[in-house]
Amino acid sequence: MPGLLKNKIIAITRSERDAKEFSELVSKQGGRPIALPTIEIVPKEAEVGQEFLEKLRKEKHDYCAFMSPQAVSVLFDLAGNEAVLSALKSTTVIAVGPKTKEVLQERGVKVGLVPEKFSSAGLVELLSSSIKEPAGKKIIIPRSGAANEYASEALGRLGIKVDEVLLYNVRTSATITPVWHEFASLLRQKKVDAIIFTSASNVSSFFEIMGIVSAASGSLLQLDELTKVVSIGPFTSRELEKRQIKCFQAEEHTVMGALKLATQIV
Repeated sequence: MPGLLKNKIIAITRSERDAKEFSELVSKQGGRPIALPTIEIVPKEAEVGQEFLEKLRKEKHDYCAFMSPQAVSVLFDLAGNEAVLSALKSTTVIAVGPKTKEVLQERGVKVGLVPEKFSSAGLVELLSSSIKEPAGKKIIIPRSGAANEYASEALGRLGIKVDEVLLYNVRTSATITPVWHEFASLLRQKKVDAIIFTSASNVSSFFEIMGIVSAASGSLLQLDELTKVVSIGPFTSRELEKRQIKCFQAEEHTVMGALKLATQIV
């Protein structure tokens, strides 16, 4: 609805490119979006793409789960469009989240399943409830090296054989852009109405960068005393809580779900 965020400033831990849809929605509602480039994706060598293809061909996995749009993009870049498309025809593709599904479909991939909850827990719930006899089933998960082990451990307890292929790592953005200094200044003045954290790794990198920015300005910041803090999901919330930061957690674990919550609390 237009006007809900009139004169509100909402920040998000994403690059300007990845936050495009978010920024458009905030602007349409009369607010000002701030995209904070927090992490960089570092793809592994091309051989990892071939490793994925070979494992899928050899093991004949029943399922392939994509946990994020980044995993889709990196896999296709590493292994090649036609090779990945051909390989995925032999398995049921699971997209965790609407954006992941959208990116897969744009690549020409048929998505078979989407969990009700867009998270690792949602993937586990989907497979535990939809498979009569999960023991002996196989799943392959192309993912980030920074992802947690929840899904693989929980699926393993169901008797599902899990193969994970680590496609990329994430690291804190090497360049601190001017937007960070502007954000820090607005934050100190309590002019940022909310900030949305989109992953646990984004939490770590945010505080690493803000440590540098705050030290340069001579002021350390206690985030939840200066703005409303919104988490996209439980693992992100846990990372914030480790730092004694109080947060609001989105019910729907997507950027749009987090933005909806932010709109309600600012």
